[in-house]
Order: sequence, then structure tokens, then C-alpha cells
Amino acid sequence: MVTKSLALEFGPKGIRVNSVNPGLIDTPIAQKCSLDPNVLEETKRSFSVFQRAGEAEEVAKAVAFLASNTSSFVTGTNVVVDGGHLLK
Repeated sequence: MVTKSLALEFGPKGIRVNSVNPGLIDTPIAQKCSLDPNVLEETKRSFSVFQRAGEAEEVAKAVAFLASNTSSFVTGTNVVVDGGHLLK
């Protein structure tokens, strides 16, 4: 809701407001969340419809798109980068 409110407020000034909402991303921090490597691997497999965790580069590409002129007509949007987790 904050994204949409800010997009409405700043849009007339030519400022785009969007958000990126990542799911489970395979990072060192995520790896430290489980003491048992088997539990971590099962969590990664069950998290998304692709049966894996996302990669930081995949989130970065979404951010790069929103920051580029290619998305010049995109505002008030939440880009979910979760491998379909919210579909489950």
C-alpha cells in the first residue's frame, strides 16, 4: 500500500515508485538460518514452484529493470521475485 500511495503522490512530479519483494534467496545469510544442511536443502526445494531458492542476480535484474528507462511507464507496482511461492 505504501508503494501505491507514494506513486500517486510523486507521479505528478515525474517520479516512479515501485518495490521489489524477494522470496527465499540463496545467500550466505539464508545458509546460516539452518544448522542442518539437509533441512536447508529441503526448504529450498519446497519453497518455490521451481524447487529451488532464488539467486541474488535474479533479484538484481528485477531492480535493474525498474531503475532503467525501459520501465519508464511503470509505477505503483510490487514486483514479486519469489519463484511462485505466493502461488502455493
